[in-house]
Amino acid sequence: MSTPTLVSGCRMQRTADWLFDVRQAAQDELDLIAYERREAVERAVTFAELLEECAERFTEPQMEVFMKALARGSNEDVHAIYCLLDQAKETIVKRRLAGGA
Repeated sequence: MSTPTLVSGCRMQRTADWLFDVRQAAQDELDLIAYERREAVERAVTFAELLEECAERFTEPQMEVFMKALARGSNEDVHAIYCLLDQAKETIVKRRLAGGA
């Protein structure tokens, strides 16, 4: 009768590490594809679409902040304008990623 061969703990660890690496590589590839898709969607947003989003979807307080910031023009105001435009662009990107064109 032969005795069963045992797999050493070190070998089992190497095998488990390899399995994890394969799964991690697959997940990394999916994440990269999603990132590249998001980047492409962001680059596809046009100036006209951004302004349309602002005109149609800004709330009254957002409009007020934007117009006051535009009138004053300080560094803080430029930052506020950037943040509002970025929010509008992010809304467009999220809608497109969700499939709502």
